[in-house]
Amino acid sequence: MFSLLDMINGSLGYFNLSVKIKNRIYVGLAFFGDLYLIYVTFMLLKNQSWLRGFLYFLAVVGVTYYLYLNAVYYFLGKTSRFDFLSPWLSKLTGTTRETPEEKERQRLEKLAALQKQAMGASNGLFTGEDVIQAEVEIDSREQENLRKVVDHLVAEGVLLADYNGLDADGIITQYQETGQPVDALNVGQQPPYFELVHDPLGHRLEIYMGLNQMEKRPVGHIKRVGLTDVHTAHDQFDLYLASLYVTGGPRKIPGRRGSTILTDGDFGLIAQVAYRDRQGQTDSSTTTGAPTQPLGARERARRRH
Repeated sequence: MFSLLDMINGSLGYFNLSVKIKNRIYVGLAFFGDLYLIYVTFMLLKNQSWLRGFLYFLAVVGVTYYLYLNAVYYFLGKTSRFDFLSPWLSKLTGTTRETPEEKERQRLEKLAALQKQAMGASNGLFTGEDVIQAEVEIDSREQENLRKVVDHLVAEGVLLADYNGLDADGIITQYQETGQPVDALNVGQQPPYFELVHDPLGHRLEIYMGLNQMEKRPVGHIKRVGLTDVHTAHDQFDLYLASLYVTGGPRKIPGRRGSTILTDGDFGLIAQVAYRDRQGQTDSSTTTGAPTQPLGARERARRRH
């Protein structure tokens, strides 16, 4: 019986199963093993082998107790109120066994604190009709700067990089649903400081980012504002960086036996630009009676055609 269970246990290593599913299978195998121990104990006591029967009985009690604890943890996602050994073992080993609910609560608390911090250091509020998506290019020098800035912000605790609170099981599940690696950086985080600077020598609009204005670095440049070339947009409108999000970087993909593999990639930037007519153009257009068409309306007209 035990040889059969050991063979099944060894064969699971050949399949790429999530950690949760694999642990549930282990609980199921332990259940059949426990039934076998109960049968052996009964036969020993029936044959009046009292000492061996008593020892097997103690083994059955211990295995059944641990089987119950693991069944509650892996199938219900919580700890049992009869779990008296885990707190003692946690103190003894210096580790903690957190439930999924506790992990999610701690992650949400961290995320709320970071969002509050980011709101205090935001670039202000812009109306939706005056904000448009921008296409960002990043050269090798800017990529190096971006990596340094992100590493600094993560080390300072400003940006959270815990795979959106997903463990190995969650990463594997999300990868199976989307087919995309799971980035270490959490989604929807803005750096504490960013701005758009016109570089007359490089003839481009440079994005600067950092912990603060004193530590800012050039991390990318605008190529297009909506569907409009950045030079055309800059000639006709005042442009401001309304929002900036960092994507990419270190990421994880599923490995073998329910594990994950850490890979690396380039960072990217998602930027939105706020705009308004240049004052001189607005005055001249009022004189000639030919008002400048808003950039957002121009983009919508292009999409219709």
